Amino acid sequence: MKLIFSKGKIVQKDADIKQVIDDLRESRDLIGSYSSDDLIEFFDKAAESWTKDKELLKIFGGGLKHLADFIKKDNTVRMLDFALRGNHKVLDGFVDFNQPGYTYMCQPRGLVVHWLAGNVPLLGFYSIIQAALTKNVSLVKASNRAYEDLVKLLGSLNSIETKISGKKLLQTICVVLVDRDDKKTQTIMSEAADVRIAWGGPEAIEAITSLKKSIFCDDIIYGPKYSYGIVDKAADQAKVAKRLAFDICTFDQYACSSPHTIFVQGNSIAFAENLAKQLDFVTKKFLPKEDRDAQKNLDILTQRAKYSMTGKVFSSKNTDWTVIHTDEEGLADACFSRVVFIKPIKDFKELSSYSTRKIQTLGVAISGEREKIISKLTRNGIDRCPKYGEMTLFESPWDGFFAIDRLVRWVGLCKDD
Repeated sequence: MKLIFSKGKIVQKDADIKQVIDDLRESRDLIGSYSSDDLIEFFDKAAESWTKDKELLKIFGGGLKHLADFIKKDNTVRMLDFALRGNHKVLDGFVDFNQPGYTYMCQPRGLVVHWLAGNVPLLGFYSIIQAALTKNVSLVKASNRAYEDLVKLLGSLNSIETKISGKKLLQTICVVLVDRDDKKTQTIMSEAADVRIAWGGPEAIEAITSLKKSIFCDDIIYGPKYSYGIVDKAADQAKVAKRLAFDICTFDQYACSSPHTIFVQGNSIAFAENLAKQLDFVTKKFLPKEDRDAQKNLDILTQRAKYSMTGKVFSSKNTDWTVIHTDEEGLADACFSRVVFIKPIKDFKELSSYSTRKIQTLGVAISGEREKIISKLTRNGIDRCPKYGEMTLFESPWDGFFAIDRLVRWVGLCKDD
C-alpha cells in the first residue's frame, strides 16, 4: 500500500494503513469545527479558482467546469437544503422542524472510504466534496491509471484561503494506492469505514461490496449504468442536436450519464446529419478529444464498417466522433469515445421494456403527455430525465438517492417542557 497524498502534500511512500486511518480519525474534530456556511464559502472560492486555472482546465476540460458549477455557493446551498429537509444549518446544530417533541441535528457519519474508478477520475471528486461538506473525513483509494490528475486537483486546494485554510482542510483527506489483489489492506479499509462509496464497473463493485464491513456501515454505490435519450416530432431538433453534442463529448461518454442511443420521431436521418455537424463543431472548438487508444480506435472502425452496410454512418475523417443511424431495435451496446446511435421510433411506449435499474439517465425533448410518458418509462428504472445539454451534470439526487442524507446521522433531542 502506498500513501500518495496526505495533509495536502504528494508523498509517494509506503505506509501503514491502520496509522493512516487513525490519523484521519484524529482530524474529525478539525473538520467538525467548521460551520457549514464556511465550508460552502471555501468550495465556492475553489470553484472560482478552478475556472481560471489553465493547467487544470487543460487536464479536465469541460468536466472541471461542471464540477465548479456543482460547488458554487448557490448550487451547494440548494443541494444541501433539498437533501436535509430544507435547512442545511442542521449540520451545525439542532433545528426545530415543527415536529412535536423533538429538534434535530445531523452528525457526520465519520470515516468515508472512497473506491474510485479509473475511466473518469473527476467523478470521484464529487463524492469527496460531499463528504467534506457533511464534515466527514475521507480515505480515497485511487486508481493506478489516473491518480496523478486527482492529487493535482486536490493539491490545488492548498492555495484556497477563506475562513478555512485549504492546508488545514486537506488534513482530513488522504489518497492511497492499493493493489487490487491486496485483499488484506482493502478489508482493513472496509472494516474501518462508516460509509463506503464505490465507483466502477460490475467486477469492481462486486469485489468492494464483498469485503467485510461494520454492520453500521452504509454503502453508496455508483455502479455501471447506461443512459439514452428520446426526441419527439415537436422538438426543435437543431437545438437538441447542438446540446446533445456537448453531452456526448463531455467525459467522452465514459460517465454513466453519457448518452449512447437516441430514439427520434420524425426525420431521424436529418437529425443524425445535424448531430454529426454539431459533434464536429464542438470537438474542434470546445472539447477536443484526448482519447487516442489504439484498441478503442479499432473498436470504432469496426462499428463504422459494420453499420456502413446495414445503416448509415456519419463520422470524422479520424476517430474523433461517429454518428450511426440504424433501424435495429433496442439499446445499442455502448462503444464510448463519442460514438452515438440514432434510431427511428414511432411510439415511445415501445421503450418501456428497456427501463431497468441499469438505466440511469434519460435525455428528454418531448411535449404533449410528457409526464404520463415519463411516469411509465421510469416505473422500473431510470433516475434522471434532464433536458439535453445537462445529461452529464452531476446533481442531487443522483442514481435515485440523496448521497448527502446518507453521509449523516440524524439525532433527535427532546424539547424542553
